[in-house]
Amino acid sequence: MLRLDLLNGGGTRPARTATVISPDAESAALAELRQALSRDPREIPSKYFYDDVGSALFERITRLSEYYPTRTERALLNEQAEAIIEAAGGARLAELVELGSGAASKTVALLGAALRLGGRPRYVAVDISAHALLRTRNLLARAQPEIPVDEVLADYTQELQLPPVPGGGPRLALFLGGTIGNDDDVDAVRLLLRVRNNLASGDLLLLGANLVTEPAVIHSAYNDAAGVTAEFNRNILRNVNELAGSNFDPEDFEHYAPHVVDRQRIEMWLVARNALQIDLGRLGGTLELKRHEGIRTEISRRFTREQIFRLLDQSGFAPERWFESPDGRFGLALGRVRANLRRQ
Repeated sequence: MLRLDLLNGGGTRPARTATVISPDAESAALAELRQALSRDPREIPSKYFYDDVGSALFERITRLSEYYPTRTERALLNEQAEAIIEAAGGARLAELVELGSGAASKTVALLGAALRLGGRPRYVAVDISAHALLRTRNLLARAQPEIPVDEVLADYTQELQLPPVPGGGPRLALFLGGTIGNDDDVDAVRLLLRVRNNLASGDLLLLGANLVTEPAVIHSAYNDAAGVTAEFNRNILRNVNELAGSNFDPEDFEHYAPHVVDRQRIEMWLVARNALQIDLGRLGGTLELKRHEGIRTEISRRFTREQIFRLLDQSGFAPERWFESPDGRFGLALGRVRANLRRQ
């Protein structure tokens, strides 16, 4: 089931690292799902992929031969880790906070670089999946036991309130994995503004982005021969059932993930094999789908460097550095928080 409480158990105890600003996270989630399924096209927000089963399936996807983004980004981080940490303050860097930490396997390179440069920053992992946070804790305990780790089980698409940085030093926020591509420009800027609001003037953001590349390569990454991505896509319905008490049957749907070249993005859909009537449980009412009618579960955009710099600029970050993989398929943009937002 999707959990939007904190890792310390929620309730009335103060958060160790962040607070989800929501009087009733479950009611908010149900309202969000109800609204998304009533839109045209019908949608389920992609964050609902990441229950524990979904997170484990995504880890399998990252190891598939067709799925290049994770290994490409990891290689780029390994190559540029020291340059990134030096730009973020070197030994003075007090904290790395990662939104959507996954299993933090790519972040090890940055933490290792910080240690080599004489620093010992705290690492704060923010993720919607308890499974991912457990993997993060275990991985860093083995790889970098010197690094203090804090964990937050939270939905970073909602408001977060982070505590003061240890020692008052600079903070580097990480938003990796190309996740910025799950939103259109308006929502992407809104999300990055929320990140900026947790940072001080001079702090930095490292933003990972999938870049425009060969259409066939992009298509294969979301349509693997083993069908793992299809299973990952259908699993979102199990998560919705758990939350809402609905009766979606994942086997009633085909995975469909076309590359929409003129919009620079992949769209993931679940397409009804036959006409369906679905009891929506706590969402209220019945969802009727015609044969071959779809529910969109994700968009995954591809960008140019100029487009990423524009998003940073509109969100209150001054773009400073750009790192790109040798094959031109993935980029990392480093932006520094400006004191003031630019007038639109």
